[in-house]
Amino acid sequence: MTSLSQINRLFCLTLSLTFLMTNCSKPPEVSEPILPRKPNSEPIAPNNQPAPSRITGSVSQDTPPVSVVPPQEPAPSAKSAHDTAEHRPPVLADCDTSFNVTEDSSVFLPENKVFVTRVMSPCLSLTGQRGHKKHSGWMAMGFPCTGGEGRIDWKGTNHARPKMVSFLMETSCPMAPPDLNRIKSEAWKTAKIPEAAPLIAFNPFVIQYWEVPGFEDADASLTVELRSGQSLEGEWTKFVKGKPLKVFLVGRENAWVPGNKMYGIEGEIVFASKNRFTFKVGSARQLAATELDAVKKRCESLRPERACSQVF
Repeated sequence: MTSLSQINRLFCLTLSLTFLMTNCSKPPEVSEPILPRKPNSEPIAPNNQPAPSRITGSVSQDTPPVSVVPPQEPAPSAKSAHDTAEHRPPVLADCDTSFNVTEDSSVFLPENKVFVTRVMSPCLSLTGQRGHKKHSGWMAMGFPCTGGEGRIDWKGTNHARPKMVSFLMETSCPMAPPDLNRIKSEAWKTAKIPEAAPLIAFNPFVIQYWEVPGFEDADASLTVELRSGQSLEGEWTKFVKGKPLKVFLVGRENAWVPGNKMYGIEGEIVFASKNRFTFKVGSARQLAATELDAVKKRCESLRPERACSQVF
């Protein structure tokens, strides 16, 4: 026989199983998470566009601050800044305005046949006048083979009737005058450069284009050459007998300085010995733009064509 206590245990077990089966068969309810509402945000109704943002004095922690940048004037370009710096030298109390040399021009010293090409340290005086710092160094340009002999190269078997003649006016050829104090003395008379200002460089002239007036001989090169039959048959014979050879030279100063100054030199090549010559300067000037264009056209008209674009 079953006891009363056993019956009670069976009844409780049956109730427990019934309760568990009822709860497991019912699907659990899914509730949406509740998101915290941001402060200062307004509800947006369905089918409506968001309201335009408003900038207020107070900024919440969730909204980044909005900075309003006022419009600014456009910065000057690099080119204009460079031009301004280039054309506006510093204003100095000791700016010497007595120099008769500008940044774009050179001064020819006719006694010594030398150019004053550049004075360093340009400046403006307190009154706005252009000048150079007091006792600034300056540079000059001389002409090779004016203070000593240059070398003549000729091709052929007969010196009296060569096939080609070359006058090597190299930068290593001596330049006149040998005494630089003579240059400084004339620079004071002509260009108003104080004698206390040091001459820091005496550079040679370099030929880049040349012509022999009255003959076909002309070229864009560093060496004067006689190649035409007319000059070799007639002019060379007169040259070795003592008649100077007239030449027109165009070139620059052999110096690492800014600028593009071109010079025109009218001079004579003088016979010194069988294979030697000297050069004598007649007149010299800095070529203006119109003069340079005319020389360039003469160079470009030569046949066969020369490398004129590399010179002018």
